[in-house]
Amino acid sequence: MDDPINQGPGDVTVSHCNIISTNGKQTKDFGPRVWNTIILTESMGLLQGDPIFISGEITIVDAAGLFNEMNFSGDEKVEFRFKTPPKEEIEFIGKVYHINVSDFDTKRSITLKFVSAEKILAEQVKFNRAYRDVLYSDMAQDIFSSLNPISQKKIYAEPTKNKGSLIINNKSPVDALTMIAKVARSSSYMGANYVFFEQVGGVFQFVSIESLVDPTKVDSSMIYFYGAVPKGIRSLDKLKQIKSYTVLSMPNIVSNVQRGMYAGTTVSNDLIKRQIGYSTFNYDESYDKYKSVNFNEVGSSGKTTLLTNKNYSQRNEGYVHFVPKHFKSFDTDTNHGDDREESLLVRNSQLQQINAIRLQLVIAGDSQRKVGEVIEVVIPAVEKKTKKVGGRTDLAFSGRYLVTKVKHVVTSKSGGYETIMLLTKDSYAEPLPVKV
Repeated sequence: MDDPINQGPGDVTVSHCNIISTNGKQTKDFGPRVWNTIILTESMGLLQGDPIFISGEITIVDAAGLFNEMNFSGDEKVEFRFKTPPKEEIEFIGKVYHINVSDFDTKRSITLKFVSAEKILAEQVKFNRAYRDVLYSDMAQDIFSSLNPISQKKIYAEPTKNKGSLIINNKSPVDALTMIAKVARSSSYMGANYVFFEQVGGVFQFVSIESLVDPTKVDSSMIYFYGAVPKGIRSLDKLKQIKSYTVLSMPNIVSNVQRGMYAGTTVSNDLIKRQIGYSTFNYDESYDKYKSVNFNEVGSSGKTTLLTNKNYSQRNEGYVHFVPKHFKSFDTDTNHGDDREESLLVRNSQLQQINAIRLQLVIAGDSQRKVGEVIEVVIPAVEKKTKKVGGRTDLAFSGRYLVTKVKHVVTSKSGGYETIMLLTKDSYAEPLPVKV
């Protein structure tokens, strides 16, 4: 780690790591490398319980009374910069929110858990707004501005085609942004899959998943392979090796049916018009309307759907959701409730699809990886190998993936650096065989 000439994959340069206590003391005054481990995590928050803010922890093995000297209390400021030479540097400033302490015979392990300051601010700030016929992307910009008094970070809001009219009462900015993400529809895509999350680099994203993965516009930023170099790869510039991988989930048909991934119905009740309306969703018929991580169709081979049995898509009575409406409640033609009626079934299906197939990769540390990008994975088929290089690839797990979580683990003592990525996809790279 200290030899910049011979650095390679997995090496790291930590140019700065400092903790500032509430009493004004700083760990950098006690030495250049007081810390033992830095863990930094980015997440898109696509699974229940996943954060949308950058978080992590710094571990210190204290044998010199640093804990008492610094007066650690759980409200410290952390700042650090590290990178994989010669790639772009990751810089982060956050706040400690919790401390874990473990005592040994002559040492004490101190783990300082930190998060973006915006997370703590969002829990404290409540605001009120009224919007009338406003694009949801403009709403997102305005809502995020309530965090600006202390935040220097920016938000990118992908333009929406639909407008909303609603009143926000005593909500945190994050709750409000999460709420409007559920109904926002991109001006460039047909789906209803907006997400809100923080990226390294001081940017928050309010974007559709389709804009992140669209294979006609978004190329894979890197190809990762496991085992021997795959056939057909001529350039190694965008090729990196996987240290290990774990299959976390595959489609669960029973759960998907119960939760309306393949089909569903919304029943709306307008109290003013005294009208009941019905909307239905069919996964098989609508698949081509929405952009998937992999191309929706591969030549004459067929569609890359998660399921080839059309019967599941035709039984929309299996999942029913009720949506109340109030005609011209804001003296406008449409309001927030109307958008829910139109987007609920599509969004419900698309968010389940994107989490259908999940992998976890462990690679040599790479400070360039971030959530929201697309990478390609090449995994060999589990079979008897007859050649030293190449072989068939696993059709289920190879292909393009969306990176939904990235964890950087930097260790001071060994100079080790690993990056752990959580990958998801809503489609296969090669179509499934059709039942005859």
